[in-house]
Amino acid sequence: MNILSSNDIHILDLPDEMLRAIFNKLNMADMLYSLVDVNQRFDRLALDSLYIYHLDFSIEAFNNYNSSTYTHILDRICSKILPRINQKVTKLTVDPLSMERILGAIDYSQLHSLSFVNFEPKILSRHLTGICSLILFYFTNY
Repeated sequence: MNILSSNDIHILDLPDEMLRAIFNKLNMADMLYSLVDVNQRFDRLALDSLYIYHLDFSIEAFNNYNSSTYTHILDRICSKILPRINQKVTKLTVDPLSMERILGAIDYSQLHSLSFVNFEPKILSRHLTGICSLILFYFTNY
């Protein structure tokens, strides 16, 4: 569409720089869930390494949603989006509700930072023991 011949401007008429500015106003989970698979241009912008290196899956990132919607969004991200970006993720934030699904979804080969939020010390200790056992198993069998 030629924007000069019309008073209507559509989101796809905007340059990439403006779309990135808009995308930056969204939290990462919203952006991945809402914009990936809309079209190739949105995929290219939303899945850019400069923006998806740090994924925050703590409940605070989903504070506008009820638990059913949160579960649906997390399921879609784990099954459809994370397998496409696992090589780009270097930093990950999880909470007790998201940890098992996010960490179990894919192999994060470039992960350098893993943050745990809102865990009770006993529960975190139990999870970390399991993760350490998994890491040791992975490296001894690698």
